[in-house]
Amino acid sequence: MPTSRQHARRLGLARVSGSSMSPTLEAGDTLVVLHGGRPRVGAVVVVSLPPDAQGLPRPVAVKRLTSVRPDGALWVSSDGTGTDSRQLGHLTPGALIAVALLRLPRWRPARPPRLLRRAAQP
Repeated sequence: MPTSRQHARRLGLARVSGSSMSPTLEAGDTLVVLHGGRPRVGAVVVVSLPPDAQGLPRPVAVKRLTSVRPDGALWVSSDGTGTDSRQLGHLTPGALIAVALLRLPRWRPARPPRLLRRAAQP
């Protein structure tokens, strides 16, 4: 019989936006992520960043996990330039949403797609 911990582990997809993880990841890249996974230092993770100075929510972010304190607090960094723990400090353990497993290859057609049928003439 599966345990409750096994139920918490599930696969998902995350789409990268912005350039904070460049050159490792680019805007538009799609990641396969594991919700409930245990991250290792050096892993790419999906985290919830704390609200900004005005209390407005920040978007979910893709970052690199650079350290974990004994109390579970996370230190995350951008591979490029972007908002990370250098500005925000340690994130709470609950900020971890998922661990990235792999980046899916981008599909780039060799030629533009053709319409399958013509639009109706008025």
